[in-house]
Amino acid sequence: MALFNLNKDSLTFLLFGIFTLAIPTIVVSQVANLVTPEFFDGIKNVADPSSPGKSFYTRDAFLNAANSYPEFGSGSTDDSKREIAAFFAHVTHETG
Repeated sequence: MALFNLNKDSLTFLLFGIFTLAIPTIVVSQVANLVTPEFFDGIKNVADPSSPGKSFYTRDAFLNAANSYPEFGSGSTDDSKREIAAFFAHVTHETG
């Protein structure tokens, strides 16, 4: 007795869904467009040159982390700008 009674089309659909969930989504959304290398470096370059973490943080690392939160920066352009600005303001405040 089969646990699931799936026909070929249902099984194909199920496997496709599992496969697509296993592939990380690349952030080429508004976040990547709004957080340009110049924008990111402009924030990072304000840090004290002797800051031990200054070379640790990169735009690519930020975009990879943002990729884990698909709702981040996914609203209207104005909402995304505000959300991204709030994020960087918070991080800048907390890290000095």
